[in-house]
Amino acid sequence: MSAQRILLVEDDKDIRSIVQLALEHLGGYQVLACACGAQALAEAANFRPDLLLLDVSMPDMDGLETLAALRQQSALALVPVAFLTAHTAAKQVSQYRALNAVDVIAKPFDPHQLCERIRAILAKTATATTSVSAPANTDQARTDQARVALVVEDDPSIRYLLGFILAQQGWAMLEAHDGLQGKAAILGGPVVDAVLLDIMLPEIDGLQLLDILRSQRRWKDVPVMMLSASGDEPSVKRALVSGANDYLAKPFDPDDLIARLSRMHGLSSSAH
Repeated sequence: MSAQRILLVEDDKDIRSIVQLALEHLGGYQVLACACGAQALAEAANFRPDLLLLDVSMPDMDGLETLAALRQQSALALVPVAFLTAHTAAKQVSQYRALNAVDVIAKPFDPHQLCERIRAILAKTATATTSVSAPANTDQARTDQARVALVVEDDPSIRYLLGFILAQQGWAMLEAHDGLQGKAAILGGPVVDAVLLDIMLPEIDGLQLLDILRSQRRWKDVPVMMLSASGDEPSVKRALVSGANDYLAKPFDPDDLIARLSRMHGLSSSAH
């Protein structure tokens, strides 16, 4: 059985060498060690990694930007990612988790513990990543999964309500608690089946996020429903002009949400 492959992107030469040596000699993995995001973009697809292991803080192109660019390559769209970082505040870790990171490994780390973490990650994701290198299977892999909605909403009670309603209808939910997490999910996370996007958000508002989303080739056909406060007609009109498919005023009726979401997702499915 061939060794599992790990794409490592780390700008610090000493840390890169330590990680590579540990993974190769202690873990038995095959490692492609890159000093920057640009190198990873040039070499990753041919390497066909089983895991992306990215440093967060790098010059020119940081780890989040590198992940977003790697996700544009169909062969890398579903490869699991783990981050190496010295920045492990709760808000930062939450941002990494919004990108569906399977682990966040804090620096400094013990080489043996690093290998154990990587071994656990690959054991959990082995089944999900067996076909990620074949572009023809990417769409099929998505159809075998539950429909997924990205919910970007800063109010925890509304976020909980949306999650409950979606679960009752057989949807899974990815959640972002503010505009920064929403941006991270759009730039580096998996493409979902629908987006529910609050207009009033801290850090980056919903209209700005909508512009970012529609500028991404991967997301251009994903249906988006804006969530707005009652009476915010100017923002709703701006959202519809900018590419939103529908809007729902808060407080909303759950049955109305379900009906609008079903109609919006049905239109998207028929378009494909």
